[in-house]
Order: sequence, then structure tokens, then C-alpha cells
Amino acid sequence: MAVSIIAHRGSNKVAPQNTLPAFRQAIAEGTDGFETDVHVTKDGKLVICHNYTVDATSDGRGAIADYTLGELKKMDFGSYFSDEFKNTPPPSVDEFLDLVDPTGSELVNIELKCPMGGETGIEQKTVLAIKQHGMIDRCLISSFNAGILKNIKTIEPRLRTGFLYPTIQHSVSRFVVNPFLIVKRIHADFIHPMYPVVTPLLVKTAHKLGVGVNVWTVDDEKTVQRLIDCGVDGIITDVPGKARAWADAYEEKKRK
Repeated sequence: MAVSIIAHRGSNKVAPQNTLPAFRQAIAEGTDGFETDVHVTKDGKLVICHNYTVDATSDGRGAIADYTLGELKKMDFGSYFSDEFKNTPPPSVDEFLDLVDPTGSELVNIELKCPMGGETGIEQKTVLAIKQHGMIDRCLISSFNAGILKNIKTIEPRLRTGFLYPTIQHSVSRFVVNPFLIVKRIHADFIHPMYPVVTPLLVKTAHKLGVGVNVWTVDDEKTVQRLIDCGVDGIITDVPGKARAWADAYEEKKRK
């Protein structure tokens, strides 16, 4: 089967990350799936944004958890990217799901951020939103926090989960930890490794255990080709249009 291309925060090299314009661009580029990030606002709503604060991608300052959804909607999340996207607001989870639902994608990857202020309920709120949109079979919840993924399976066993690891900021030990020990404990359906740690043996081991492999974040042709040779299931990328073209060309070459 052809490798799946998953748009990381939308097509975020063409439009501001994690905004509806970025996701629309990814759809136009023929992406197979979507990856995005969810936080809980001050008034308990779910909003799309990568960072815990709005500083880097808006004209506001401070933590997302200190604002209501309505207050966040008044901020400009587009001008940091270009004037073309001035006054673009952050989407709610409902708006995101409304947009991607008609695409028929079965790879709607929602990464849950562990609340910094101790707020609980992000798992329940996210599962409820997915159920209300009738997308249980099409969504995948990923997180670096194994506890969150374990909670998701308790709340809704049908919902697929993916364990994210590692990041450059983590200690060296995180690069060599056996992810399958964690996957077995939390009954995750996927591992989501960072691309440098992916090998044919890793993918083969995952598949023997019935675990899928989606890799992040890959934006160059040679790495796409290497990962296809490793046998990964999905590639998360900032450039979904280019990555799809690279993957199609390489898979066609391998078939000849």
C-alpha cells in the first residue's frame, strides 16, 4: 500500500499553522490526513494551537488556558505569517472537524497537550467532540503523555491512539527507550517516532505486534524515500503536496 501523507498543522509552509487556511491548503494539495494540536481554554472549550502560549503565532500574549475561546477568536493568528492572513482566528475543534469531515480522510490525528495548570477533562471533551461529529473510526489521538492515551482507551476503546516519541529536548535515554513497552501497557495502536530513530527493524517489530508507524516531521525527499524503504505507514509533513509527489514518484520507481 502507498504510504499515507499527513499534513502537519496543515500545509503550514503556505499558510499559518493550525488555521483553517492551512488545512484548506492541505486539502487542495491532496493530503491523506491531518495532524493538529488541541488545548483547553479558560472556559473549558477546545481550541487548535500548537504552543501553550499564543505569543509566537498571534498578536496576543500569555497562556491559552488564561483566555476564553471568545477572547482567543479576537486575536490575529495570521499576520505573523504574512499580511495576506491578517486577522485569521484560531479554529475550535468543532470548526476543524467540520472542515475535514467531507474529505473522507481516515487519518485525522489530534495531538492532546497535557494541561500545564492541572486542568482535567481534555480527554473527555475531545472524545465527546469526535463522537458528536460521527468520526470515532476516522480519528487518531496522539500524545507524548502515555497517561492521556491510556485515559482515551478507557473512555472510548474504539478510538485509535498513537504514542509520540522522542523530541530533541528529551534526554538521550528517551532515544533508546523501547516504545513497545509503553505501547503494550497503554494499548496504543500506533507509534509516532521522530524520523531519525526509524529503522527497518523498528517498523518490522511494530508491524509484527500489530502496531502502525507514523513518522514526524519530514520535509525532504531523501528522508521520504528512506522511510518508504523502511515500510512506514504514514509520514507527517509540513509540505504535504511536495511529500505526496515525492512519495508517488518513488513508489512508482520501485514498482518498475
